[in-house]
Amino acid sequence: MCGFVLVGTLAAAGVAPSAQASPGAGTLRSAVAPSAAPLWTCRWSPTMDRNWHNDALCSNGVSQLRPYLRPADSYITRAELMSSAQAWARARNRGR
Repeated sequence: MCGFVLVGTLAAAGVAPSAQASPGAGTLRSAVAPSAAPLWTCRWSPTMDRNWHNDALCSNGVSQLRPYLRPADSYITRAELMSSAQAWARARNRGR
């Protein structure tokens, strides 16, 4: 009796398993798995060391790096730095 009440309660709450399973439900997908190599992304992360060239922190989910960007420029803006950081990340991601 308790089992019937529990199933009835779950069904009323919308938690019960579906009576009609959709085709392919519960089977492994045959799609090609995405690349296992993580993508590099960069974000603004100032170091407060008065060196603008390393104020981007780049990560691939496993490692973090602060690339030294635009060394020929004596001063760079945040927009210039992040543009260079995104180009740095794209270059690393192409070589995955």
